[in-house]
Amino acid sequence: MTPPEVWADRDSKAEANSPGWRVRVVANKYPALENSSTRFNPKKGLYQTMGGVGIHEVIIESPEHVVNLSALSKEQIVDILCAYRARLSVLKDDRRWRYLLIYKNHGERAGATLEHVHSQLVAMPVVPKEAQDEIDGMRRHFDATRRCIYCDIIQSESGQGERLVFRSDRFITLCPFASRFGYETWILPNNHAANFEQSSDGDITALAESLGAFTAKLNLVRDNAPFNLVIHSAPNEESVDQRYHWHMEILPQITRAAGFEWGTGVHMNSVAPEDAARLLRDAPL
Repeated sequence: MTPPEVWADRDSKAEANSPGWRVRVVANKYPALENSSTRFNPKKGLYQTMGGVGIHEVIIESPEHVVNLSALSKEQIVDILCAYRARLSVLKDDRRWRYLLIYKNHGERAGATLEHVHSQLVAMPVVPKEAQDEIDGMRRHFDATRRCIYCDIIQSESGQGERLVFRSDRFITLCPFASRFGYETWILPNNHAANFEQSSDGDITALAESLGAFTAKLNLVRDNAPFNLVIHSAPNEESVDQRYHWHMEILPQITRAAGFEWGTGVHMNSVAPEDAARLLRDAPL
């Protein structure tokens, strides 16, 4: 009942759109963006519009009906991350797209409409405002210090330790200072890298370990909390490589934004990141 697959990790002898796959990517049946070579930018007085041009794919993360990422093995999470890398690498070569985003909605409160483990990928012809604001902030810090802001965060958090969840040779997992959401967590590569799709096999394996450990700990602390996961990777702009540091953000949806947040842009978070990091650190695996 799904659209034909556009990519799959499957047994070498298995035919496309047949059993034998481990991770499968299909076009979204209800896409937010339409794959087209046409861009529309008509001006209408004060306002400017454009067509909803882009690509919207669904990454089906397991052939088995699993509803929680933490129930998957490290090897299965590796397969999922390899699928992310493969699709980003292909779409990056299509010069129509300036920005690519991998995201995952887990739980109805986080916007998931299907229980089965899956994530989504969108390709856009423009860099959206949220991403552009982040890039601009990275540039300002780099221009002022000649250093990457995320490299500085890694160094600072590693030294202080109070917001550190855990760290491996390749990745650091932390609850960021002034978190927007309770138990908001970032996973960052220790070594500076602008693009997720350039991650090595060793990086992918280490990231799978960190992601699997975090989701297991979050489930223990918050009992299968709904969350949004996003991968921030550099857009198709060579000029940001020194400044941009790719990272993964996990945003648990324990409370909802209300009038104060919408009216001010300031998030009210009742769980201090230092407390969240301590509870996550102490949760047994």
